[in-house]
Amino acid sequence: MKLNIVIGRVKAMLIEWPILATYLALWFLAITFYDRATLHITARPDLFAYGLALLEAVLLAKFLITAQMVVPHGIVFNLKIKITFYLAIIVRTTLASLVVLMLRYVDAGIQGFMKHQGFIESMKNFCQGDVGQILSFLFLYWMIVLPYITYRFILYLIDDVDLVSLLTSKRSQS
Repeated sequence: MKLNIVIGRVKAMLIEWPILATYLALWFLAITFYDRATLHITARPDLFAYGLALLEAVLLAKFLITAQMVVPHGIVFNLKIKITFYLAIIVRTTLASLVVLMLRYVDAGIQGFMKHQGFIESMKNFCQGDVGQILSFLFLYWMIVLPYITYRFILYLIDDVDLVSLLTSKRSQS
């Protein structure tokens, strides 16, 4: 019986992973394109930067789905109490955003290493060390991850009811 549950969860993960990775890849590619446009890098398309953005998206999608499988929403917080529901969303979104920010630091280190500037030195120079810019990146990633985390919490709360039918069903006039 437990084996069927595990197999079902793995199948669901394999279906959801490419969808989430595509969503995150679109965002990360857009951010990379925006970065290159604001820095006026027009010499040649740097496919390496876009490849790292895709890799970040795939890794974050894997992290989010694995975290969902390992620690389901209801284990950490009592989601029947409204304040813990919001707290759970904030905590998960913040942790995921911090993971993305760490991936961006590693990305900066790899790009610096490929340009013979030193891995650690390039990580230190991420956003020129400007705390405001780093926090703005963190907030941007927080806003990217928030819809997915909220969607997963809603699905957890409605207990495998089809979300589309729930949202389009007629409501009683009571």
